[in-house]
Amino acid sequence: MAEAPPDTQAAAAAAYSDLDPRERRRVLLVAGLRTVVSLGIMIGIFAAIPPRDVAAGNVATGMIVGFVLLLGLVGWEIYRTVNDPYPEVRAGTGLLVLVTAVVVIFSLTYATMAASDPGAFTAPMEKSDAVYFTVTTLSTTGFGDITAVSQSARWVVTAQMLFDLILLVGLARVFILAAKAGRARRAKGL
Repeated sequence: MAEAPPDTQAAAAAAYSDLDPRERRRVLLVAGLRTVVSLGIMIGIFAAIPPRDVAAGNVATGMIVGFVLLLGLVGWEIYRTVNDPYPEVRAGTGLLVLVTAVVVIFSLTYATMAASDPGAFTAPMEKSDAVYFTVTTLSTTGFGDITAVSQSARWVVTAQMLFDLILLVGLARVFILAAKAGRARRAKGL
């Protein structure tokens, strides 16, 4: 592979912090728009699923499909982070997109569980309640107004808590490493 000219190599290796304020704003605007579009698509999909389809859904199948899609999204975001001109910015927006995906997956799971077994939780749960419950569990707030009662609901909540720990600690570390790899790649002019 031919070596990039020195001026191109320097431009490709320039860190976000080295950009002038106008260029920083442009990079952040593009990253913000990309993130808003990604979040809008996920939230739109969540909102578009009719409640009757949630009630008719199979919890295990939905979780498996959700996690396969999430793993694909994780892979895609890591790939994009390593190959982005400003991997530090991409890593931050990638984490936001992945946290939203986790909220959507668990919210749909809880809404499906509550619809198929009304006694699974201490309160009736619509999709908006499922989002609230998922976010309070993710944030470790746990107000106690909605709690898991059935064994299957408790297992899913336990899985979410463990997954959240992995998500917050593990994926943050993976994205830091991906950003470093992207920065090293830029420095080599690849």
